[in-house]
Amino acid sequence: MATPYDIGAGEVSPTGGLQPGLVYEIDPADYLLFLCYYGYNTTDIKLISGQLKPGFSCPENSSTDMISNINYPSIAVSKNATEFSVTVTRTVTNVGSDEETTYTVTVDAPKGLKVTVVPDALKFTGSTNRLIYQVTFLYSSPSFKEGAFGTITWTNGKHKVRTPFVVSSNLRGP
Repeated sequence: MATPYDIGAGEVSPTGGLQPGLVYEIDPADYLLFLCYYGYNTTDIKLISGQLKPGFSCPENSSTDMISNINYPSIAVSKNATEFSVTVTRTVTNVGSDEETTYTVTVDAPKGLKVTVVPDALKFTGSTNRLIYQVTFLYSSPSFKEGAFGTITWTNGKHKVRTPFVVSSNLRGP
């Protein structure tokens, strides 16, 4: 049976990228933080990147658990436990032609995984084009060997912005 690992996030629409509605912005510092979270220190990162912005250093509490919070348009959560709750944060920017618009959320999650999105509506105004939302994954099920897949979809009636996610427990059953 195919999983999203096999087939990807969905259909490619070449013209859809011209008017996406919402975007997840990421900058080079986010990629450097990824390296921090993965276990590299500031000295090693400077060797990899060639240069760092003045004052850049890895957070003292860096851990692989923090990787899920990088502002990427998909979400991957992994824990070494059969029960856990994880909250991740995402920031979206409205780049649609409507400066004032409201996106509402729908969640498609598998059994054994409770997914809560707060807020459940993003209200953009002429003066506010960037908003933050949080997703909490409550996992209390036997370990999924291939991961638990689902989607979060924001829509304003004109645009649909789909964020795929995968949650795994990293524990392998017999």
